[in-house]
Amino acid sequence: MMELYQLKTFVVVAEEGNLTKAAERIYASQPAVSGHIKALEEELGLPLFVRTPRGMQLTEVGKGLKLKADSVLLAAEDMVNQATSYREELTGTLTIALNTDPEFLRVAELSEAMAMAQPKLRLKFMQGSSGPILKDVRDRRIDAGFSFFDNLYPEVTALKLREIPVRVVAPSTWAARVKDKSLDQLAAMPWIKPDVDCPFMKIIEGVFEDSGILITDYIEADSEDVIRRLVAAGKGVSLLKQSDADAMVAEGTALICETGPVLSLHICFVYPKSRQGDPLIRALTDVVAQTWEDADCA
Repeated sequence: MMELYQLKTFVVVAEEGNLTKAAERIYASQPAVSGHIKALEEELGLPLFVRTPRGMQLTEVGKGLKLKADSVLLAAEDMVNQATSYREELTGTLTIALNTDPEFLRVAELSEAMAMAQPKLRLKFMQGSSGPILKDVRDRRIDAGFSFFDNLYPEVTALKLREIPVRVVAPSTWAARVKDKSLDQLAAMPWIKPDVDCPFMKIIEGVFEDSGILITDYIEADSEDVIRRLVAAGKGVSLLKQSDADAMVAEGTALICETGPVLSLHICFVYPKSRQGDPLIRALTDVVAQTWEDADCA
């Protein structure tokens, strides 16, 4: 008889259209993935895919059976969720990825609120960045996370928490150098550019490259902390969250460049759409939403 893991492999291969990418998503070897598909096809007596130089393409039969496989996997998930809801208290561990500093994400307040609401439910926090966090949530490698990126995955649900202003900042010692400078004049100066996987990079692309303005003198950095340190050290101009920019101004290490359009990002809490009925995920999202609502009211 077919197994649930074979159906999961079938669905992931159908979504990726590629055995290697599917194997990465489910933490299996490519031969194992091929074996799952072959065994399922033999069990059903039908070809599910056409192997082409461009990858794995569903047959017409395969397209119909994928819908059924989705339903079966969802039913199995619902059964687990129903069993969880029968417990008097929720238990288990939820892994949450953080895309920026814990203070900004209210991790301490979130932990305290969860301990009050669900004392036997444990939270495990890990550091990451927005792009990989979305992929890990989609692939269910983690339970949930925070992201600045717009969600492009239909398998992921994104709860928008707040719009975050973003400011152009310069070292405090550059006051005369950046005073009254236009956006294209700022672009000609040295910059601290975020890593390509950072959402701040998307803002830079939107502000400068769409306007035909190029940044040619820059240092690349892969974290907000590194960017803050390099700006404070006088190495270049960059983009920071409003809260970080204000903090650096208060410390005397940076100044805000009052030029250009208003910039912003959304901070979102993301989790697998297939788990929106999971009592553990519902409890977590309720606490996250309340934590941010309480902060807005404070």
